Amino acid sequence: MEEKVEAIVYTPVRPRPRKGRGFSIKEIREAGLTLQEAKKLGVPIDKRRGTSHPQNVHFLKENYGAAVPLTKIKGIGKASEEKLVKAGILDAYDLVHADLNDLVERVTYSKKSLEKWQAEAKKLLKK
Repeated sequence: MEEKVEAIVYTPVRPRPRKGRGFSIKEIREAGLTLQEAKKLGVPIDKRRGTSHPQNVHFLKENYGAAVPLTKIKGIGKASEEKLVKAGILDAYDLVHADLNDLVERVTYSKKSLEKWQAEAKKLLKK
């Protein structure tokens, strides 16, 4: 039996989570999917929503996402990828949203290198 996919939304009156009608267009795009891909995969879309909740993006990325591997980023090879994965950075999306000050402490790379990689990852995700 197929699992039903549901977005989590927050009501403006009482900010508590509840099940939504679908994922916002912004969430779908942040997960690396196009609207056509999302429709083909059967992801519910709520065109009325304009918000983006990180847990929804994470859910879409894990289950449907077109993850961009770290090795696609200019300057990152296999050895660098292994070190970043050990630090919890699994793909380009994670690198873009990572706190570089925290990441500098967990890996042996300079902040300048991480900033370059983060900029390259942003370019890749916008394509």
